[in-house]
Amino acid sequence: MVVAAPALAADTAGLSPQMWERVRAVQPATIDLTPTPSPEAPAKLSLKDCIALAFRSNSGFRQDQERLLNARQALWVADERLFYTASTTADREKSPGGTAETSVSADLTTQWEARAGGSLQAGVGSGTQETFGNIFSQQPSLTLSYDQPLLRGFGLASSTAERVRSARTALGAQELSFYDGYQDLGERIISGYYDVLLARGEVEIAQRSADRAKQLYDINYAKFSGEGMKEPGEEWVSQVAEIDVDQARLSWERAKQQLISRQQAYRDAMDQLLLDMGFLPGATPELTTPILYSPQEYDEAALVKTALSNSTELGRLELSRQDTQATCRIARSEALPDVTATVGLTDLGETEGGVRVDTGWLGGVSVQMPLFDRRRREDVARADRDLNVLDQRILAARDVVAQEVQRQVRAAASSRARIDIGEQSAALARKSREGAQGMYDEGLSDYLRVLDAEDRLVEAERSLLQEQVQYFLTNVRLRRAVGEDITQGLPE
Repeated sequence: MVVAAPALAADTAGLSPQMWERVRAVQPATIDLTPTPSPEAPAKLSLKDCIALAFRSNSGFRQDQERLLNARQALWVADERLFYTASTTADREKSPGGTAETSVSADLTTQWEARAGGSLQAGVGSGTQETFGNIFSQQPSLTLSYDQPLLRGFGLASSTAERVRSARTALGAQELSFYDGYQDLGERIISGYYDVLLARGEVEIAQRSADRAKQLYDINYAKFSGEGMKEPGEEWVSQVAEIDVDQARLSWERAKQQLISRQQAYRDAMDQLLLDMGFLPGATPELTTPILYSPQEYDEAALVKTALSNSTELGRLELSRQDTQATCRIARSEALPDVTATVGLTDLGETEGGVRVDTGWLGGVSVQMPLFDRRRREDVARADRDLNVLDQRILAARDVVAQEVQRQVRAAASSRARIDIGEQSAALARKSREGAQGMYDEGLSDYLRVLDAEDRLVEAERSLLQEQVQYFLTNVRLRRAVGEDITQGLPE
């Protein structure tokens, strides 16, 4: 089902115009909710490809689209102000001892509602008659009137204005929720994509470690057995102890175990990414976007200010505040007199030869004075309390927004510092391993020192890779905290 969008909500809800532009930019002009089977993943996928495909195939995102569509349609319905009804009644009756009689009547009524609360009503009826042969031969009716509330139900408190305002506010809140769902899915795909890259990098590290462990085992075994190291008939004296061979074999087996575990983690991460995209799991497409490390500097105060003007949570709370203010306004209006002015034309008299003989005007002012009602007073008091609580929630939410930006800035700085340390650690671990291997080859140290250096190198490489991925994801979370569209500006 493809449905075009009606008019969108216009209330800014305290958000910056730039934020509303981003919110509206991610909304589809048409929404297609037709069920489709899960497709197979292509052979190659970039990060941007994964995000675009997820927005097309993810089932949860379709539910967000449905909610947005429902809110749009609700505003369209609420904005309708012309209503009409047509009805026909036919009766056939027979009294005891009498003859059967048939009566027929038809009515058509229309009503047009103004935003300020007034309503124009028109109606025409055929009157009760036996047939429709001569519609004006009996008692037809014609009415036309305009009612305008003068106090209660006037202006913003009118039912029409409140209906449209409520639907418009609901659409604004749903637009913000849709943007959050868009950001949630985007962040999940980015995180899943880099989880796969991290798992793939750990597989490569584990593979290199297993290859080196096998080479070391082959060398130790050759030194112990002499295979390939002596001429035929030559007496061989082992250059290493049997314990070194066992330690080398144990290191190799452990490296193979680590490799199997990393391969399984890679497949699990890939399947999860495909499922989040709405694809069939089991495939292993090539991910073409690399892990990049690009350190950045941040102005924390400027970011907090931007985040407060772009926060969708604050926007939704502000829309809720408008609803609560409307509740207060309506509750207070119920204590006012209900004064309604009416003017119109009525034509309800007898006819002679199909011609109306009496036509009258109607007009007047009706007043209903509400007396003391404890329920009305409590409604006003409850609305005031709700407004106070909501204002407190807005203050608390502002603190949470600021704290989230500060937390992500600190996390980015901490991750950057750990990467600098990790790069030095990896270089030192690589140098230490080469030195330990050289000393072992010269017979100046035992094999345990080589194993220890190898373990430290693997751990340093893995830790550095994890920190580089973490730094990138921290920057994504920081961009989201300040209200940016995280699907834009990503590496190719």
